[in-house]
Amino acid sequence: MKWKISDSVFFREHLENEGKLSDSTIYTYVRSVERFLISNSKLNLENINYYNDFLIKLTIKKRSNHYYYALKKFIEFKINDSNLKKTLIQNLVQPKIRFDTVRERRHLSEVELYNIINLLDEKHKIIALIQNITGVRVGDILKLRREDIQSEIYRGKPVLRLNITGKGGRKNTVFIHDMVAQETIFNYVKTNINHDNYSFLEIGKMKNRYGQLDNEDRLIKMNYNWYWANLKEALQSVGINKKDFATHDFRRCFARFAWEQNPDIHRLQSLLNHADPKVTLRYLEQSGLKNIDYHYEMQMGRNANK
Repeated sequence: MKWKISDSVFFREHLENEGKLSDSTIYTYVRSVERFLISNSKLNLENINYYNDFLIKLTIKKRSNHYYYALKKFIEFKINDSNLKKTLIQNLVQPKIRFDTVRERRHLSEVELYNIINLLDEKHKIIALIQNITGVRVGDILKLRREDIQSEIYRGKPVLRLNITGKGGRKNTVFIHDMVAQETIFNYVKTNINHDNYSFLEIGKMKNRYGQLDNEDRLIKMNYNWYWANLKEALQSVGINKKDFATHDFRRCFARFAWEQNPDIHRLQSLLNHADPKVTLRYLEQSGLKNIDYHYEMQMGRNANK
């Protein structure tokens, strides 16, 4: 079976319709598959050797799994014969994870988080502020347009409303009640008009690159990279290893703060806009929050009985 130029386009639509992956992951998978499709002029999509030659060349040394998962998704999408599909997936070469390089994510206090936020450039400071207050993903914030950020009244006081489009196109609304944060965010949005009425997406020096102007995914990826680079500089300035904290850790810290205030799984699921409570449980497991209350009760109970 030969590949077609349209394969990557339909593959993207397939992933978007599944609604299981974030925009950034879809972008990465599609780019990976595009790279695979042009890697060999004699490429045969029914031959496992072509897949594994590609994986061995690009992933084994780097210990990177995204090419593997991208090709696995592509096989599931492209190959119609169920037996062939199963055989190809079973025989894909998967890079081994080096456990000595895996690091635990670091939980930061509110003071530490704001120390980092205050070191960021103006736009990135606003993005990090929104992340810290609402727990929204970076990619979802980058997609916000000016009309998605509105001021309204709640219980007689101003509140900032952000209409979010999350994973799989799921709608979510978050609110910012802090007056200082409201003013900081709203003033930035009113005075900074970026590309195509986006609040945070900029074209920058990449504006002449083919496909850059009309491809939201590429714009988000580019702006995300600028944000991450700026965050790494801020982390270094306060003595935190970039391997211990990343952009998504604002969301993890938010989840921990929310859980500490009210350990209710359904409330946390709603705040994080998870479609499946299993994902929320995984957040708790990864951060150790499932056990922290148990240990607290055990130890406080022991102390009370002394």
